[in-house]
Amino acid sequence: MVTAKPQIAIKLVSKPYSTRAALGPLMVGVGVGWVFVVLWLCTGIFALLNNVYWGLTLLASTSGFSLILGLMTHSMVRDAYRSFVFELTDSDAVLYVHDRLKKRTSTQMVLLDDVKYVEYYPYRDSSSMILHTAYAQMEVPLWPMGEQVRDIMDFLDGRGLRIVNVQFDDVIPD
Repeated sequence: MVTAKPQIAIKLVSKPYSTRAALGPLMVGVGVGWVFVVLWLCTGIFALLNNVYWGLTLLASTSGFSLILGLMTHSMVRDAYRSFVFELTDSDAVLYVHDRLKKRTSTQMVLLDDVKYVEYYPYRDSSSMILHTAYAQMEVPLWPMGEQVRDIMDFLDGRGLRIVNVQFDDVIPD
């Protein structure tokens, strides 16, 4: 007996990171932030020589800001080295994540019959959806996928899945 492999209904491949919406202003903002970190470190060191308490306060606040900025920079670099492939069939959803920085690929799959609801975040620069099942929560980044995101949402809606749009304050089911 031969079983038929399910046909892929929709397959989306992420676009290069350089096409991300608002990437230019984000990089300029992070760059300006690092310039200010250097300036405030110099100011804090100078203040430390004249007033210990004021200098320590400046150095501590600058360290806190540089930690947050460092995490943001790390996140940008990590995203730049990742590519995604999202496949939908009549029965399942599969997400492949290829991380060129760590040189590894991961795969996550959920059965569409097991999906309780889909949490959809439509914001242009960080669009994503989360498929909720009893055994997993698959987060699918949609921001690198381009204009075909609407096809995914229409496909899932056509399958009868409840889509919770957080932008419209839809109620998240229990």
